[in-house]
Amino acid sequence: MRRFLIFAILGPPLGFVTLFWGLLGALGEPPTIDAGQIVLLPMAYALGLVPALIAAAFDEYLARRGTPARILWTALLSCLTGFLPILTSVIAGNVHGPYVLAFGLVGAVPGAICAWLSGAGTEPAPR
Repeated sequence: MRRFLIFAILGPPLGFVTLFWGLLGALGEPPTIDAGQIVLLPMAYALGLVPALIAAAFDEYLARRGTPARILWTALLSCLTGFLPILTSVIAGNVHGPYVLAFGLVGAVPGAICAWLSGAGTEPAPR
């Protein structure tokens, strides 16, 4: 349950920060840090909650199996779930080009951070 709360509470805002402050800056736009962006957080939760919970379920599955590269696998699946909010636009052909692949970072970065946080203190110490 703790894992799902971490992904649900932190995943969408981290995706928002990755998109607006990281990804847009990498694509050449000046990253704007503005207090007015707070009004966009409900939309970040509306678009990012389902992908975050999918990643949390996958991370829980990997944690129960004891997968050694759990954070990496969760980040890779989160990269794929990062495309869920724009999936219909991609299928319709409205969004295209090489920059579309960068949308995977909107899911991968928060997925890796949340997976790391959800496993902090619960992993067995290496021998």
